[in-house]
Amino acid sequence: MTVHRGHPVTDARHSALRSPLAEHERDLPVDAAWLRRRAKQFAHVSQRPFHLVVDLQAYASVTGLPFYAHYAAQVYRGPESARLTVPLMAVNLSLVTTREEADRALAHETMHLVVPSYGHKEAAFARAQLLLDEVGQLTVA
Repeated sequence: MTVHRGHPVTDARHSALRSPLAEHERDLPVDAAWLRRRAKQFAHVSQRPFHLVVDLQAYASVTGLPFYAHYAAQVYRGPESARLTVPLMAVNLSLVTTREEADRALAHETMHLVVPSYGHKEAAFARAQLLLDEVGQLTVA
């Protein structure tokens, strides 16, 4: 899960992710429609479909997991014995307010879907950056 109050190394790695958005777009506000379009791009480049959820109460109800106020985003793949065919990704729009923050959160959480065993290792964030770079290539193509 992407959190705003995590381990300092994880926070630094997350903050170092570089959005491919043009500088003038990075601080633009995020709305659900933009986030859904962007999430589809991350699903496409990762070849890992997921359902984007912005209703955090519904997410908590479906997953049985608490979605704490300091969480920016979280993925749910289902219990280990019964993985979901299409995982869920929840994004907290009260914390993810700019498009740059959304790119970081989407890359971070998509990385967990692609390489869940990597945790928050340096290699995991290298993969997250690769996802961001690939999404950037979609937008210029």
